[in-house]
Amino acid sequence: MSENLTPDEVDIEVFGQNSVFEGPEKLLEIWFEPSKDAIPNSLFQNDTEYSLKNGLRLVERVVWDKFLELVKCEVLNVINNDYMDAYLLSESSMFIYPHKLILKTCGTTTLLVALPRLLEIASEYCHLHKVWRVFYSRKTFMFPERQLHPHKNWNEEIKFLDQLFGKGAAYTVGKINGDHWFLWIASSPDGILKDPSHNDTCCPTFSCPLDEIDEKKPSILDLEDQTIEILMTELSSTTLSKFYHNPLEGESGTEGGLRIGQETGLCNLYPEARLDSYLFKPCGYSANGLLGDSYFNVHVTPEPICSYASFESNIPVNSGSFMDVIRQVIAIFEPGKFSVTVFKSQEGSFDKKLLVEFIDVIDGYSRKDRILYDLDGYDLIFGHFEKKK
Repeated sequence: MSENLTPDEVDIEVFGQNSVFEGPEKLLEIWFEPSKDAIPNSLFQNDTEYSLKNGLRLVERVVWDKFLELVKCEVLNVINNDYMDAYLLSESSMFIYPHKLILKTCGTTTLLVALPRLLEIASEYCHLHKVWRVFYSRKTFMFPERQLHPHKNWNEEIKFLDQLFGKGAAYTVGKINGDHWFLWIASSPDGILKDPSHNDTCCPTFSCPLDEIDEKKPSILDLEDQTIEILMTELSSTTLSKFYHNPLEGESGTEGGLRIGQETGLCNLYPEARLDSYLFKPCGYSANGLLGDSYFNVHVTPEPICSYASFESNIPVNSGSFMDVIRQVIAIFEPGKFSVTVFKSQEGSFDKKLLVEFIDVIDGYSRKDRILYDLDGYDLIFGHFEKKK
């Protein structure tokens, strides 16, 4: 977050010493298998040290550190449980399951540049040679001119992903002349990526044999998947002040993160979760939370000229509970504007019409946009709200 600003991310001409930072994140989720049970058993036989780990979780920390250098970020702390490892990064978060990885980075990080190396790691260290699903998404950037290749524009990102995995489906969700959200997804009705093209200029050493159909058929439980994101801008001045480090109030880092979580109520979003949080100098906040086989994260960029906060979670909730989560988060940050995306697999019983109806009324806010997409195996609900004057 703000502790690692590059020289061209600092604008001391605006708001005195306040800096400019790109808060909106790039979000990648890549699945190598439908579930951890589909990972080859040979990876963890006769290995007592990693008796509770397999697949991507076997990769050593030093390998991930080098991988993240390509992204232009570093690890601050790591927590784990029986299901996953959660990496708190200098620019957001990374979650590693045995069969999938979620990487979320802000600022001018080069997330997609590191994708070929991720495929190499999965193949070389874990014998995971097939990509099963890929999702890449982001909000519109506040300062797109500061981004580096291949993140300078959405078309450039689409081209990079299409070259690496074969042509996926790219979407622009929301009003082009207002707040909108980008999504690139590669999947197929049976959950297998078939015959994607491979571009050696993108990934010169990784062989990507994804044209073979996987004979393992996942169960409905394996396929069920849901994620909610709340992306907030124009945070209230009262909110902003809470996420600045004040030496008179205590330490920054993990101690400061713990204090901020208690003072703001963020630690009460999921009281039973294991929380790992960090307060940056001079400002900024990040937190990862683990609850069983699910996670949530919170990231805050409190500089007034570019204030931004995000909340993301794949902790299962029913259609009614989505609004409870949204209201809790909005009450903490009091944004001037916010967008909500709910991404839900179509397996299992779920009333998507009811969910769309719930994303409607938020006290103190006017709904400016609401869209339902029926994607390939997923439902996507997008809503945008602005504070009433």
